[in-house]
Amino acid sequence: MNLAKKIAKRAVASIADIYAILPLPRICSPVFIVGCGRSGTTILGNSLSKHGSITYLNEPRHLWFSAFPETDIWTSKARSRNGKLFLTEADVDFRKGKKLSRLFRLATILKGRRILIEKLPINNFRLNFIQKIFPDARFIHIYRNGLEVARSIEKRSEKGRWFGAHSYKWEMLVDYARNSDDTKNLPELCTTHYDMGLLEWRLSTEAVVGFLRRLQDAAFLETSYDEFIDDPVETISKILVFIGVDRDPNVETFVSDTVARNSSKLNLENISEKEQIIGGKLLQLSVDGGKGLTRRST
Repeated sequence: MNLAKKIAKRAVASIADIYAILPLPRICSPVFIVGCGRSGTTILGNSLSKHGSITYLNEPRHLWFSAFPETDIWTSKARSRNGKLFLTEADVDFRKGKKLSRLFRLATILKGRRILIEKLPINNFRLNFIQKIFPDARFIHIYRNGLEVARSIEKRSEKGRWFGAHSYKWEMLVDYARNSDDTKNLPELCTTHYDMGLLEWRLSTEAVVGFLRRLQDAAFLETSYDEFIDDPVETISKILVFIGVDRDPNVETFVSDTVARNSSKLNLENISEKEQIIGGKLLQLSVDGGKGLTRRST
């Protein structure tokens, strides 16, 4: 990073520190993209970022850490920060919540785009916490079949620290799984990165679906990865209607040129017994694709 960029970055950080503590307005009606990592959350967020009215925050961990250090489950500081995977209404500190909300609003001011959309997949485990801080929030859920997600996580985890520094994130996932009778024995079955990815998909997806099923229809929209990449223009048009913004040719051009299947579909006719045990009841629904997860009895 050159000197000019360093100075600009420090200036923005200083402005943010001041803005966050002043009694200024907070963000209104933020939209959160939710869904397990490797499910299409990034390409969806990048597509929406092309809209002239949308400020898109792609995994703004630094903003979360600034307000709630305990949201860190990735870095070498996670253990000292007592980082938590799962946060509930009981974890809300409204002073910290106001700070985060103001930081979100400042991002829209700096961008000159009034609507805020945020994407951070770990938020799947913190949705009640988020709703308490942002009671007017809305949610876009994108899901992908669990076997493809597990395969993608496997590839990522073999190249780097998908499960956090010193596997801290994995430790937190294990603790979370062990707090439920349905999943408490599953970590012992996870002998490969693929198994670990499938368990993360299950825990994450069940958390999202359980939360969204309690909301009014107007508060969330659900789509699938397959639907998005097979018909990106139509899918993004529906999402823009949900957000409440007009069509933008920049968005349509981007999805037309960029959004395409970049991995082949797996042969999913036969799910192994082990995959079914780890993946749970939603796995088959995710494999069927296009039928939705939140409105189906399981």
